[in-house]
Amino acid sequence: MATIKSPDGKELQLVSSKALTPKTDQSVKQITVPRETVEVLVSDSRLVSMGSQFGHTAIEIDGTVYGRAHPGWDVDSRDHYLMRQQQKMHRDTWGYKLSVSAAEKAKILAFINKQRAENREYRLTDNSCSSNMADALGAAGIVAYDPRWSFGTVVSPADLMAGLSHSRRLVQKTTYPKK
Repeated sequence: MATIKSPDGKELQLVSSKALTPKTDQSVKQITVPRETVEVLVSDSRLVSMGSQFGHTAIEIDGTVYGRAHPGWDVDSRDHYLMRQQQKMHRDTWGYKLSVSAAEKAKILAFINKQRAENREYRLTDNSCSSNMADALGAAGIVAYDPRWSFGTVVSPADLMAGLSHSRRLVQKTTYPKK
């Protein structure tokens, strides 16, 4: 049996040798992984809306926007949601498009649907628009904010904006100005 020397000088027995790429084809092979996106939408504050003094967050998945509001969950088409934010509520909105796998997107949507079914009482401390979006992303293993810089358990829209701006998953940031 043949022997070879390891980099640290140990003598090893060669058990097998196999070529996996034909020597005639030395080109770099591209491996593609199907990726999808979700967009976290963060709108600026409104003093006239209860709970909106800090802003509002929602998430767009496959053309549908999900957001937690005081009366319950808001589900709307992307275009109508943005029109409401821009025209009716006179808010600037920033979109953070994140790269996700199909499995991660399914986990985010499953978390949202579970929260919608439970429809627990809205609380700024742990059941707000921002905390729900951070938890939904967290259910898929996506870190959306840095808890070291948050106020206790409160997650604000600004926390999400800062966290998502530094995310390696961020593929596009878009501003949707008020009209």
